[in-house]
This record gives sequence, structure tokens and C-alpha cells, in this order.
Amino acid sequence: MKEAAPRCWKRPVCFLGVAPFYVKPPKFIGERVLYPTKPKSSVQKVPVLGGTPITADTALALRRQVFGSADLLGSTENEWLGQSFVFHDGETVEAYSLKMHKTSTKGLAMCVQGFILKHLLFNRRGARVVADPTVLLRATTKAQEEALVGALSDILWRAGERQHAVLCLAQENIYVNDTPSYQSDGCTERIHTFEFKKQDELTFNLKKYLFEFLADEGNGLLLFLYSLVLSRGFNKLNEDMGGEEVSLLCTNAIIHPCLATLMLTGRATLFLHNGIIYEGSEDTMAKPKTGIITRAEVGLLVWRRPEEGGQVNVGSRLKTPSFPVWVTRCNDSYGILFNPNKELTRDYHAENRFDLYYYSASTNQKSATIITIDTRNQTVKEEYNSPYLENLIHTKWQGADVNWNGTAPFV
Repeated sequence: MKEAAPRCWKRPVCFLGVAPFYVKPPKFIGERVLYPTKPKSSVQKVPVLGGTPITADTALALRRQVFGSADLLGSTENEWLGQSFVFHDGETVEAYSLKMHKTSTKGLAMCVQGFILKHLLFNRRGARVVADPTVLLRATTKAQEEALVGALSDILWRAGERQHAVLCLAQENIYVNDTPSYQSDGCTERIHTFEFKKQDELTFNLKKYLFEFLADEGNGLLLFLYSLVLSRGFNKLNEDMGGEEVSLLCTNAIIHPCLATLMLTGRATLFLHNGIIYEGSEDTMAKPKTGIITRAEVGLLVWRRPEEGGQVNVGSRLKTPSFPVWVTRCNDSYGILFNPNKELTRDYHAENRFDLYYYSASTNQKSATIITIDTRNQTVKEEYNSPYLENLIHTKWQGADVNWNGTAPFV
């Protein structure tokens, strides 16, 4: 005869100087003991309530601004539909980073990644916060979610000039039907828009509806991109681009460079130099070229092969951001460089010898890549004989010695 499971009582637990309290007993099922556990994720799918249903005019304008047209579904639309934000498993060495299933979406993801690192490494407050960066980078699922909410909130709020922001969320109902000028894509025509005048309200609703941006086979990336466009506004985008008609996604589905500047600075400028420069003369009506107006929180470093157009003029407001985090663009391949020491962009003495983490979501990256930069030993290297990433690093730390620490250069 099988013995009955032992009876378990709540037993008082008492520590010195502390009143007794009771511990919830484990639950017995057969011969197995099930201990109470906390769910890893707090994200739940909740119905999208309120907001304003999208109109045909707005749907048409969004598709044209993002994809260049709305009358057909092409390869670019198909690349971006069904894509959401996905983290690596929590509490692992890559827990701080976003996964990318498609190369075309990497540029947007790396810009968001920069602000995720800002929140993971530099925005954690309180006495219980662990200062060890290796622990912070091994983010828990909860920390991942909080950092993503903070990152999306920062980007959208800055795009709305810190006055307002618009959030796009999808419902089940369809509000825009197919016409000769618009072909439905399964996402755009289901959107409800929400406008916020305070960042706290935006952050609260991003947290509430975070499932929309994390759901498997959802449209989280596109919903965020639409939110970004509406937060900036079509008229402001046109001004940012100097009146040029530019779609935010290129024909090969990768992001246009002005989309990166929109996410990093709040303005979709085509130029990366500091301030405003004038091209031409008084006789030819010199035209202003507006670049980066204020110092960015997350920076940008760019390198291009000479046959691809040569070096891009990137100003110090992007090269020396508030936080030591840089989105990188080697030709059209995006990645991110960062250092956990906030003083790196505040004290030039910290730039004598330091490490940079590099992440690109590349299949060629098999483990954590930490590169050591030594600016004390100036070396002259031929651009053609150096890895692309080293050439990019030299656009900021000219002549610095770059040590891959045993990792074979893969960029």
C-alpha cells in the first residue's frame, strides 16, 4: 500500500529580534513537491481600449512616409511585417541585447538598443542597485522589460520635442478598406492612436501595452515606427529633410540614415555635422544644411568604403554623446559599441586605455566581443588593410591601437 504524502503545516519562523512569521508550505502532488515561483515576465496581453481609430488619409500617409507607397505590398513591407522586439534569455551574458531575425530591421533595433543600454547601465537608482556592470548586463526579464519601456519612451518623447508623443496600438477591427491607392497589410488599417502630453503617461501606457511590442509574430517594430512618425509629425519630418521626399525605409528594406538620426536626436536630419552650414554663395543663394543641434545622449559613428562615397562628416555632438554608447554604421551594417564607465565621455583622461563592448546581432559573432582601445600608442594603419570596425573606431580615436583580445575581426 502506497504511503500517503506527509502532512505539512505552516510553521512559525523566528529570527533574533524579529517577530515570528509563517512560511507558506510547499504543495505536494503525488511524490513531487511544487514550490511557489514568481513568473519571469510581468507582460500580459490586455485589450486595447480607447484611442482614435486610424483614418484612410493617415494610413495612406504612414505607408508612403515609411515605405514610399501604399498601393502594393512589396518585399520591403514583407520584411517588416510580423517583426517585434525580442531579447536574448534573461540573466545570460547576452541578456542586455536584442535578437534580430532579419538584417533589414537591425538598424532600428540597434538605435533602440542604445537607449536600452542607457537604462540598464546608467539609469538604475537606489541603494540596492548592483554597480558591477557585468551583473547589470546579465539583465533579468523584468529589467529587460523596464529598459525597453524606458528606451521607447525616450525616443518617442524626444521626437515630439518633449511636448507630446503618439502611440500606435493595433486592435482587431479593420478601419481602412482596400482601394486602388491602398492595399491592406494586416497592421496599418487596425491601428488606434493615443496622444500623450506628459512623458509619465506615455511610459505608463507603454508598460501597460508592452505585449504589443514583444508578441511573437506581432508587428511591434512597425507599430513603434508608426508611433515615431506620428510623434514627429509629417510636416516636421518634411522640414527635417529639407523638403526632400524621403521614405524612412530604403528599397532594400534597411533603414534610411535619417531614421537613425530621428531616433537618436529627435530630428530626421540628412546631415550629421554640428549645427548649420551653408553651401553655395550669396550669388547662388546659399542653402542651409541643418545637422545636429544639441549633444546626443546616444552617439553615432559612421565609416564607408571610398568606393561607397567615402567618409561622412560626423560632428562631435554625435561622436561624444552624454553616455558612452555609440550606434555604429560600417557601410550599411549596424551594430553598437559601449562602455559601462560613464566618465569615458566626461573626462578625456579616461580615454587613455579602455574597453569597448561590441554587439551587432550578427551570426558571425559567437561570443562577447570586448575590444581594447589604447590612445597612448599612436599607430598608422592603411585603411584598406584594416577591419571595417577599426576604421570606424579611428574616426573618433584617430591612430589608436585596437586590440581584439583574441577575437577574429568579423566586421
